[in-house]
Amino acid sequence: MSFFWLADSDARVLGPVSIEVVRDLALRGKLNDVRAVSKDGKTFVPVREVPEIQQALQVTQANTDELAHAQADATKQIRDWLTSIRSRSSEEVFRVPQNASREAWRAAFFSLVYRYVPGRLPPEATPELRLACEDAFLALSERMVDIERQFRASKPAAANSAFQTTSLQVRWRGGMIHVRIILARGDIQPFMADPDNTWKQDCLFVSSTEKLMVNTPADITIGFEGHVTQIHSSGRVVGLRSHPAAGFSVKLLDLGEAQRAMVRTWVARSMT
Repeated sequence: MSFFWLADSDARVLGPVSIEVVRDLALRGKLNDVRAVSKDGKTFVPVREVPEIQQALQVTQANTDELAHAQADATKQIRDWLTSIRSRSSEEVFRVPQNASREAWRAAFFSLVYRYVPGRLPPEATPELRLACEDAFLALSERMVDIERQFRASKPAAANSAFQTTSLQVRWRGGMIHVRIILARGDIQPFMADPDNTWKQDCLFVSSTEKLMVNTPADITIGFEGHVTQIHSSGRVVGLRSHPAAGFSVKLLDLGEAQRAMVRTWVARSMT
């Protein structure tokens, strides 16, 4: 296998790297200023004198440009769609009849919103495309919150349904506390049990007798019954409680707006 050293206009050198690595880096837009190439790390020549490198840079640059155009078009389509639905009813947006059941509404919501989950985007997605997807996710979630409120208003919630947790696992590993929780439908206790550290502060309360200290690092996974998407976040312990229920509150440090929208939607279903 041949290896190369690449130099930019500031005489910074990258190498040794294989031709496959060169293609990969160029495809990700990391090699936009290659001016010279060496096959031994000592003698550098212009890029045009090393055909395999020149070809790799040209091909991958074309691919990069094509990808950039495709993402720009996708971003514009999402923005145009968001503008178009402002004056449309939720029945039109989700394509369900007005008298549809709650299950039908939820199925339509999850089917549509799944297209805009930011976590499904590839690593090379542009910030503009990520933001457009987050805005679409939030717009659909806010509409679903209103729909859930209407169903809540027409049918009282079952007593204590907001305080039933399906699954909770707490354990130490790698010097931090790991929490895995799956919330049953209507369960908002982890977001509301500690009035000083609620979901509005990006906090989660974990019912546990585990002995911890404030600032203990944490790894959190939150699953939602009936929802394909989970929340994964690092965190740190910000509060400890022993009464009326033992547990600790964790500040989630990696939440984006899409994840916050998921929590808002979940909480609204149980509180309205």
